[in-house]
Amino acid sequence: MFRSAIVGAILALVPAAIPAAVAGQQAAAPKPTARTSVAPPDFQGYWQGSGYATVDEAYDLENGMPENERIITGRSAATTRTKRADVVVIDTPDRKIPYQPWALALRDQLAKAAYAPTKLEDIDSLTRCFQMGVPRQSFLGGFQVVQMPGYVFIAHGNGGARTISLDGRPHLDSKIKLWAGDSVGHWEGNTLVVDVTNINEHGWYDVAGNFHSDNLHLVERWTVVDANTLRYEVLNDDPKVFTKPWILKNEYKRNTEEGYEQWENSCFEGERGVQLMLNAAKRANPQ
Repeated sequence: MFRSAIVGAILALVPAAIPAAVAGQQAAAPKPTARTSVAPPDFQGYWQGSGYATVDEAYDLENGMPENERIITGRSAATTRTKRADVVVIDTPDRKIPYQPWALALRDQLAKAAYAPTKLEDIDSLTRCFQMGVPRQSFLGGFQVVQMPGYVFIAHGNGGARTISLDGRPHLDSKIKLWAGDSVGHWEGNTLVVDVTNINEHGWYDVAGNFHSDNLHLVERWTVVDANTLRYEVLNDDPKVFTKPWILKNEYKRNTEEGYEQWENSCFEGERGVQLMLNAAKRANPQ
């Protein structure tokens, strides 16, 4: 089914499906910054990644795609990655994710298992046909933005959708955990600032085991640079896992192709591809 049909059906339900207040919510998020009579910029439409994160970084934010995986997918180093993973994590001295020691050890264990999986838990959520979660869904594939009074809706081609509330409502109760979290935003000039909480722990950042806990708190900045350029930065704060907050960035170009529609790259949990991966890993590493 066309993504546009799905978007239309969801948008018809948005005002009724999202109450103004939910019992047991946390303290209210900061009130939106006043924009006087200036209307927020229009960034509706279709967007594709163009600048920082490539398919390689989506595979592994720190190290890019390994050579054996590039061979399998038919992606040559010349056409994909030229040491660009070091520009995705932008505010740490070594351009690495600032893990706590125990978390770094676990990430290395997850990464090793991801390249030779022996059980379902070794395979990332997207490959297993669950959702990507945030912020990963902002780094892989294209998306469609729809704006309406009080909301911004984002539908991602690789699965998952988000509704960003712009009315200053409080966040959901902290016990409620969601793949895409709970997004409350406001405009600061041409930048949509989104505070994201209530994220579950099941979504990785990539295929290679870079992870977070359910305590992850994101502050996203979506800046409309011009009519066809959208810049994204996200501050990742998780005191359970990281030694300090850190920033990821990406950039998108508007898809202006006439007649273009956002398709959903859908699959279903338990499909045969995952079992083939497990079988191949067992053959490659017999016990």
